Amino acid sequence: MSVVYFLVILVGIISVHELGHFAFARLFGVDVLEFALGFGPKLYEKKGKKTSFRVNLIPIGGYVKLAGEDPTEEQKEGLIGLYSKPAWQRLLIFFAGPLFSILAGYLLFAMIVSAWGVPSVSVAFVERNSPAFEAGLTADDIILSINGKRVYDTYTVSQIIREGRPVKLVVLRDGKKLTLLATPQIFKGSHFLVLRDVSGEVGESVKEISGKPFEPSYLSSMTNQYISIDFGSVSLKGLLKQYQYDPPRYALGFYFATVSTVFRKDIGPFLKGDRLISVDGLQIQNNVDLSRVYQLISTGEGGIYVEIFGDKVVWSHAGLGEQIVVEVERENQKVSLAVSSVLLKEILESAGIFEPRSENLKFKNLGEIILVAVDRCNNLLFMMYKSLFGIFRSADQGGVVGPLGLVGLVGEAAKVGLEQVLTLVAFITMSIGLFNLLPLPALDGGRIVFSFLEILLRRRIDPKIEGLIHLVGFVILVLFMVFVTFSDIGRLIAR
Repeated sequence: MSVVYFLVILVGIISVHELGHFAFARLFGVDVLEFALGFGPKLYEKKGKKTSFRVNLIPIGGYVKLAGEDPTEEQKEGLIGLYSKPAWQRLLIFFAGPLFSILAGYLLFAMIVSAWGVPSVSVAFVERNSPAFEAGLTADDIILSINGKRVYDTYTVSQIIREGRPVKLVVLRDGKKLTLLATPQIFKGSHFLVLRDVSGEVGESVKEISGKPFEPSYLSSMTNQYISIDFGSVSLKGLLKQYQYDPPRYALGFYFATVSTVFRKDIGPFLKGDRLISVDGLQIQNNVDLSRVYQLISTGEGGIYVEIFGDKVVWSHAGLGEQIVVEVERENQKVSLAVSSVLLKEILESAGIFEPRSENLKFKNLGEIILVAVDRCNNLLFMMYKSLFGIFRSADQGGVVGPLGLVGLVGEAAKVGLEQVLTLVAFITMSIGLFNLLPLPALDGGRIVFSFLEILLRRRIDPKIEGLIHLVGFVILVLFMVFVTFSDIGRLIAR
């Protein structure tokens, strides 16, 4: 079903984009020869006066064919071609596709905000004696804005805090808005270790690693090797299976809330409404605890998971075995369940299993709905802009997702609900609009550049040169998409 959903969404998104080109072409009197959904052999065709409306066999997009669209093509008699129009009109025709794509995103977000509101950024828990604790931030606070900027995601909050400057947080607590002032401080580097086949004990602070200084670079080089962690009075030995290091950073000392511990659907022995209380005696209160349980399952029996901030051990626990005793609260009664670690790991990896920690923020005033939707779209567009240019600044393409990757994303969103599907659709259509505005040959942005140059130079660029440049750009674009598709396949195989 994920493939079907994806194809329907893709055809819809591309159709909106092409509708922009179609509408502006007709506005300026350019003849449109074809408006097609899909590619390849036709399945259905309805011929208009000058335009054929087609549904083609391969449903992976669509296109609009304009008369005289190829700058090297001879103009057919009786047709008004694209290049018979002045450069400013052609510029607007090329610009209309991306514009419609982006406007579709704004319209979708207005619908989403009206029906479901916006995601809230809430706090899971606050570390004692941290800047957040001193400022008065508490668990379950909802962060509405930071330094006057409305927030819809944890990324925005984290990025502003990591600048290290004093921040003003407006939070919602028990229905009331509060303003809190805090100054981020440098938090020491964090180390996360998974060891197996262990012996010995965990101490309070690390002195040495296998007789050498406690350094991230050394630990990284020791993955899949046996190490000895010296804590002074005690030591711990084992096979280092996983190691992650987060460098020093400015922070306030609180964790974001993502999901609650309440099941939103029946799965395995768990029922909708069950609230997790403990896993093998480990108390579960928030998503941070759920994340730790996942690490303990991955660690396995006979291993240990250790969290170290600076050189101080802040949390450690033995890995979990194949069978786990899970305690839940069901209809105000405690129920103990024997669950396999494999099943629990699958549950923790799946989207939409647990209820969100806090409800979306909803708005009743139409004006506020529109303002919030526009503001959220503006933020997304800015993030997309930075991400797109980040692709060309870095050789790492890990963040680029092609058609196969989008199939997976659509499938995951569908599991959560209609809100997530529409949000993903809005994100994709805005991304397509912004990507097409890049000043690259074969893209709308490249054609806009040629039209703009013609306006500035007051003369037409040689059609043969323009056609060749767009052809080369098209080949490069196809190769790029092939590369991204193979990257998607690699990610699927790695799962």
